Amino acid sequence: MHRFFIFLYYLISKNKILSVVVAAGIAVLCVFFASKINFEEDINQIIPKNEKSDLTAKVLKQLNFSDKIIVIIENKSKEDQFQLSETADSFLTKIEPLQKYIGSVQGKVNNNEISETFDFVNQNLPLFLNENDYKEIERKLQKDSIAKQVENNYISLVSPTSLVTKDFIKKDPLGITFLGIKKLNALNISKDFKLEDNYIITKDGKNLLLFIDPKNKSNETKNNEAFINQLNEIKDNLNKQFKGKTEIGYFGSPVIAVANAQQIKKDIQNTVIISMTVLLLLLIYYFRNVFTPIIVFLPTVFSVLLALLILYFIKDKISAISLSVGAILIGITIDYALHILTHYKHNNNIEELYKEITQPIILSSATTAVSFLCLVFVRSEALKDLGLFAAITVILSSITALIIVPQLYKP
Repeated sequence: MHRFFIFLYYLISKNKILSVVVAAGIAVLCVFFASKINFEEDINQIIPKNEKSDLTAKVLKQLNFSDKIIVIIENKSKEDQFQLSETADSFLTKIEPLQKYIGSVQGKVNNNEISETFDFVNQNLPLFLNENDYKEIERKLQKDSIAKQVENNYISLVSPTSLVTKDFIKKDPLGITFLGIKKLNALNISKDFKLEDNYIITKDGKNLLLFIDPKNKSNETKNNEAFINQLNEIKDNLNKQFKGKTEIGYFGSPVIAVANAQQIKKDIQNTVIISMTVLLLLLIYYFRNVFTPIIVFLPTVFSVLLALLILYFIKDKISAISLSVGAILIGITIDYALHILTHYKHNNNIEELYKEITQPIILSSATTAVSFLCLVFVRSEALKDLGLFAAITVILSSITALIIVPQLYKP
């Protein structure tokens, strides 16, 4: 095994410029394919899968309500008659440019729906009426009642409200249809909500509810992230505009999924940066120069890029959570470079060096990789990806360390 690395060492030494060009080309290729990987940021990927959990997940995915975003506009004004509809109108206007992310918005009853309900009741009126209603109709047919109703209709028609009421008056001048509409109120499942200015509002008038149905599912966090970020910006701006009057808040699985994904990415970045910084400072202190620690880290960086290149061709999706092992892998993989560097420092004969260290390093990396590969047999998709990524990285880091370190480090 060591003869192959000795041959490779002399081949690279004789063709240094070509070797640098080839290495740079491989690195660019790896970065290109790594950028094309579809990272899955679904937190549910870490949950172990079995028949029961798969069935539960399938049911949840088929429930459209689980993907909705519930917007709550809370009344913060001390005025008893303060209208929440002003904030709701502003919110709906602000989210109009986001239609490419939004399937529909529920919570506001438009005039067409009111008209359709009125027509439905009007056409099927006998089905809604009871004995008392017919007595009421008989009363409405009295001469003085008709005169009073005509007067009320005239006042309504000459007022600004005629834009809404004129069609209802033409269809039903005596207002008999409203007797049937009252029966629909009796079918109301919940007594906790009411309609005010065509919006759904809690009975106490403190909260207005809107329901946003996104076009993307809650687990499609990559597509939802831009939408949620813009929604946050709209919320913050409106909360400043209506400060002391109303406050907008929202919740729902798409919001939670995006927050989880952002937290995962932030944690991965922080752990990797902290571990690399601490290790770099320790190595600089030990070697008393900056160049040697860079040599130590180079095989790790190269092996990670190669591992992502391989994963691109064998996996269609990779869980972003699997990259959280990055901080641990840095500590494991730089050990191979340090081991080679220490041996080379005490024995600068390249052939003797490869004879001594090739087999131990390859064997050590193989046993570590096998330990990580055990995760492939668990039922969690995220842990499977983690095991595969870690195993490939560990094996490649030992090989790249044997190739790169003796070339760059001179005792």
